This record gives sequence, structure tokens and C-alpha cells, in this order.
Amino acid sequence: MTLIVRGGTVVTPTGTEGADIIIDGGRVVALDRPGAADTTGYVAVDASRATTTAGRATTAGNVAVDAGGLIVLPGMVDAHVHFDEPGRTDWEGFDTGSAAAASGGVTTVVDMPIDCDPPTVTARAVASKAGLARRHSRVDVALWGGLVPDSLGELEAMAAAGVAGFKAFACPSGWDDFPPIDANSLAAGLAVAARLDLPVAVHCELEALGHSIESEVSAVEWAARLAAAAGARLHVVHASSAAAIDEARRWPGVTIETCPHYLSLEASARPEAHCFPPLRDAGEREQLWSRISRGDVDSVASDHSPCPPERRATWAGIDGAGMTIPLLLSTGRLTPAEVAGLTTAAARILRLPGKGTIAPGFDADLALVDPGATWVADHTTQWSRHRQSPYVGMKLTGRVLCTAVRGRMVFSIADGPAAAGDAIVIRPRR
Repeated sequence: MTLIVRGGTVVTPTGTEGADIIIDGGRVVALDRPGAADTTGYVAVDASRATTTAGRATTAGNVAVDAGGLIVLPGMVDAHVHFDEPGRTDWEGFDTGSAAAASGGVTTVVDMPIDCDPPTVTARAVASKAGLARRHSRVDVALWGGLVPDSLGELEAMAAAGVAGFKAFACPSGWDDFPPIDANSLAAGLAVAARLDLPVAVHCELEALGHSIESEVSAVEWAARLAAAAGARLHVVHASSAAAIDEARRWPGVTIETCPHYLSLEASARPEAHCFPPLRDAGEREQLWSRISRGDVDSVASDHSPCPPERRATWAGIDGAGMTIPLLLSTGRLTPAEVAGLTTAAARILRLPGKGTIAPGFDADLALVDPGATWVADHTTQWSRHRQSPYVGMKLTGRVLCTAVRGRMVFSIADGPAAAGDAIVIRPRR
């Protein structure tokens, strides 16, 4: 099947331009002038109903999606999700997690090794999780391997099994089976990661300093110093403060992400907004935006970390898969190209082949967005298992109408998510 996405405003590596996107075999094969692609004999599909209509048309022939008036973004590569499978599909799972992700233009997720049972700290666990992702996800998946003191001997085997990097905690994670890393073990793990040329992601808070900004900054300095000594790539996850970003920028080989909740939510006692590091005050939020404006933040990730309702009062985690692109667009602070840059940078950081760009030869991972659509997030717009997003009630501008993964329509606003089970598990380019 050939797919043409016709007449949209396309965000490409060289800028934003009107274009027709020609897709064959799941990859972009060409970009043409808007309206120039020949769609004679194609089945016409409206973007808002693309899931059902394109699915029926697949057996009939080629498909042309009308993207007139829409922005076409490269699908988001969300490098920080907790989908909790295997073992805790009552928390989330690849099925509902990928539905939530696809609803917001996410086409690739990188699943964390914690919160699942067993945690992803062995090559065997990597292989098991990869099989579940292929069967149950509708977006493509890459995997983090766990770096804990007892997994040092498994790092090379996990790399051979395809992980995109390793994840460690500088403080207790909340799970006994995923203990924090000590300095000697982190140094040893960084040395292995450097030899494998894989990044190490670290949750940067120190137990002795709690959840303060000082704790975050001190943990970044601790991890970055060890990474520099090892010649390793360090990725600082979910930075909540400008000072942590400033510290990360002092060190070579360090990348840093923040999250939409730190950019858009007020500090709150609401259980849905409980997370670590915690939400900061309005002044700190503005300082985060200043770091984004000057290019000091590499990427934005959701840190989607849901839980069952009975755990909501104590669980620290945001239910937010699929909300990053709408939230960033709604601020009015970023152009579509800037949003695309922040939401696809993980493809570069993790070296995920074929991802993060609309250009010939890349996977046809697309988010078709109505930039003028205003809507209110509520429980009917959420697709996660428990629909406990702290964004419920927010009025947003800019809505994802449909999402395509390798040319397959996996979500449209009128029809909802397509059937799961057509995902691939991505190995990093080595």
C-alpha cells in the first residue's frame, strides 16, 4: 500500500513547509509540492477518521489522507514511560499505555526497567518484555535496561539483547527489587556503558537531601563527575529545576530532559499531581522556560508513571502519556518546529534508526495536528488504564487528529485507537 498525506504544513529537518508526503512500505519515500502528488485511484481519507477508514482501505488499495490546514509533526519519541508490563498490567500495560501515547502523536516510546515485575535487569527480562511489546503495543518500543548493583554482570548481555541504554537511581526507587546505585557500582556501570557506547540515565535526587532543588543539583554533579571520568554518556531524566539544568550543562557528554508537568502545572496537593522530583513554584517554572528558550534542554518526555486508584494517594507519578505535544503547543511559547525538536531529540540521543524525522528513508511516523482546535482534557480524551491525568480540566489549543506509525494509522480522534499488536522493538544504531 502507498499512503499519501496531502497538503499539510510539514515540519522537516530544514524547516516548515507545505508538502505532500509519499509513503511506501512504511517509510517516507518523497516529499512533493503541496497538492502535486497524483492520488488518482486512491481512497480518500479524512484525518479525523483515519483509523477506521484507512484500515478498511488498506485491502482495497492506496490511501490519501487530506491534511489541508493541519500541521504534520514527526511522531514524538517519548524516552521516558513506565508501562509496567510484565507483571503489573493492572497498573498500565503496553495496550492501554500505547493507546494513550498514540492519542497525542507519540509514535515511539522507550520503556523504563522499573515498576514491572520482574524489573528489566537481565537479558532474559529484556527478551520477555520485548515479546510483550510486539504483541500488545500499537506504537514502536525501545527499552531501557536496569543498572542496579546486582545487574553489572548483565549489562553486556542486555546490550546484546537490544536495550537503548541503562537506567539507575541515585536515591531509593520505591521498589526493593530496584535498589539505588552506589558510587562504585555507578562508576563500574558507566565504564561498561562507555565501552558499549550506550547512555546511562539517572534519576538525580540524593536521599540525604530529600526532594529539594539542592538534592537534584548535587545528584547531577555526582553522576556527571563519574560519567566524565568514565568517558560515558549521561542522560539526566525529568529535571524539575533550572539549577539542575545549569549543572548538567557544565559537563561534557551530558544530555538532559524535562517534562511537561514541570512546564505547565502548579505545585499542588492533588494526588494526581504528586511526583518526584516534585512540581516547583511559578518562578522556577519560568526559569525552566528560560533554559528551553536558550537551548539548554535537550528533550521533553512525559515520565508517564500511572498506578491503580487505590495507590493514588501515595504514589509519586504523573499519568500523562500522549499529552506532551498538546501541552507544548498550547503554551504559545514554541513554534511547531521547536516542539518537534524537543519531542524527537530522544531519537538522536538514543540513536534509534529511522525515528524522529520526516524525510526520505525515515519511518513514516506522523502526528497530524489541528493547530486551531480548542478542547478540554477530560476522562473521555484519556486512554490510559485508569485515566488519572492531572491535566484533566485544562483547556488546550492544538489537537492531534490522527497518528501514523510506519504509515499505519494507529489513532484518530473520531475512531480512537487501532488494534494493538503491530509494534516493532527498536535496537539502537551501534
